[in-house]
Amino acid sequence: DTAIGTVPSASDLDLDGLDLKAGAIEAAVAVNADEWRQELGFIREHFDSIGERMPDALRSELLALESRLG
Repeated sequence: DTAIGTVPSASDLDLDGLDLKAGAIEAAVAVNADEWRQELGFIREHFDSIGERMPDALRSELLALESRLG
C-alpha cells in the first residue's frame, strides 16, 4: 500500500518472456511522493478545465490523495 493506492511489487507480476534490465520493474512500480505532489496541481487544473461536469467524487479523491501525500 502506498499514498496513491495499492501498487504491486515485481514479485507480484508475471514477467515471463520479458527482456528487462535489472531494476526496471522496481523503477516502474516505485511511488515517488514528491513527484506525485508536483502532479497534484496539474490534476487540479485538468479537473477545473472540465468544470461542473467533473464528478464531486473525483474531486474528493483528489483532496484525499493530497492529504495522504502530506
